[in-house]
Amino acid sequence: MVLINGQATCLSCGATPPLDTDPPEHEEHHHHHHHAGHVHEETKAEPDDLTKLRILLPHWIEHNEEHAAGFRRWVAKARALGREKTAQRIEEAVERMAACNQALRAALEGLERE
Repeated sequence: MVLINGQATCLSCGATPPLDTDPPEHEEHHHHHHHAGHVHEETKAEPDDLTKLRILLPHWIEHNEEHAAGFRRWVAKARALGREKTAQRIEEAVERMAACNQALRAALEGLERE
């Protein structure tokens, strides 16, 4: 499972459990998903790589955004400590993270066009 927009998402098939239920059971190569009142048994060991990319790219973007928010908080803390050069270097990391996410968004958009 990975989180995408705060929603647990199965890396194997992209399924998302309803918010009012427990997450799906996961075993090494066998798990169940609950979809609109029925159970879907997933026995495929690994999803195809295209499916993985469709799931992972949004997850990576969201994950990077969470890190960047934390970095920005530490910029303020570094400045409060009088560590301007450190704050500037952390800001540079935030900028690079934004550039990284631009590339990941472009990859996600291009995924379906190729």
